[in-house]
Amino acid sequence: MKLSGELSVPAVLCVTSDINVPRIPSMKAILGAGKKPVNQWQASDIGWSQSAPLAELTGIRVPPQTERKHIILDNDSPEAIAELAEHLKKALN
Repeated sequence: MKLSGELSVPAVLCVTSDINVPRIPSMKAILGAGKKPVNQWQASDIGWSQSAPLAELTGIRVPPQTERKHIILDNDSPEAIAELAEHLKKALN
């Protein structure tokens, strides 16, 4: 199935993971692929020249740092393990 259409930009296009189900090549096709020539083109071969940058960096923004809650348990005693389990239970609920 082949679909085509037009969008005005900016746009978001989403597809599912089953958009392309690859075909498993046969052994004959795998061996035959090794004998085929590989074509290499330069940008000038296809009529493209870089007259302007393809992208422009307009700025860099870093998200603000937030203080994280942290608990340090520095031993592996049964009490510390039980305390860790309690903290994990509280965090998950």
